[in-house]
Amino acid sequence: MELWIQPCARCADLYGQPATAAPHDDLTLNGVGAVKDARAEEHYTCVRCGGVFARILAGPPMRQNWMLLNAGQH
Repeated sequence: MELWIQPCARCADLYGQPATAAPHDDLTLNGVGAVKDARAEEHYTCVRCGGVFARILAGPPMRQNWMLLNAGQH
């Protein structure tokens, strides 16, 4: 798998974790998305590696997790 970024160890560990897992200290909150005045997702950027995350807080429990947005397969 080729990644767009190389996540730091802390970001690699957080990727795919449940949304109940707390953000690590190097993540900066960029914004919040809401549906009907309830938080649905949060967006973070890691100041160490540049990883960009979405923390999904709404929807089915199995989909409420940490998604690394700027990594992917090519």
